[in-house]
Formats: sequence, structure tokens, C-alpha cells
Amino acid sequence: GYVWCEVQQDCIRLFEKGIRTEAVDGSTASAFIVFSPDSTRLELFFSDEQPNEILERRGLPSGGYAWNVEDDDTKNVRFVDGVWTISQRNKLIYSQKAGN
Repeated sequence: GYVWCEVQQDCIRLFEKGIRTEAVDGSTASAFIVFSPDSTRLELFFSDEQPNEILERRGLPSGGYAWNVEDDDTKNVRFVDGVWTISQRNKLIYSQKAGN
């Protein structure tokens, strides 16, 4: 089915537009990352009924980007060693499988 994506202002199918990440705790939970057309924002879709979260791109002092909001409790999305990761409070919670 289709779901509404705020950052794309369109109904999308997550498996077509999103980047799938999987929980690192061994559970079956997953999260999809969907970028806005200009990549300045992204929306997170969770398999376990958590509400979607919209994050904004920020430049990092070391170069590159992270997507988050100005709040320590927020999710933090980064591209690390060739895979997309989602962390919270500096703890990795979701990671893309290599080659996915």
C-alpha cells in the first residue's frame, strides 16, 4: 500500500522510495528513510507503530551531514562506512544492511 509522505508531499510506497534499515537489537523492527527531493529533510517511517519523525539536514564540523532536530532526544541519521544508520543518544538503533 501507499502511505502519505510529508517531505515528498505525495503518497509513496516505502519499498520503492525508502531506504530500509533494520533494528540492531535483533528484533524484527525496521525503519525506512525517505528524503525530500532536495535532501534537506527526511522522514522516518517505523514498522512498530512509532510516529513518523521529520529531521533536518545539518552540516557536521568534521564534514558531511547528519539529519536531526535541535533536541538531544531526537533520532540522528548519518551515512557511515557506506551504510545509513539511525542512532539516538549516541546509541545505534537501526542500520542498513550492506548492499541493500
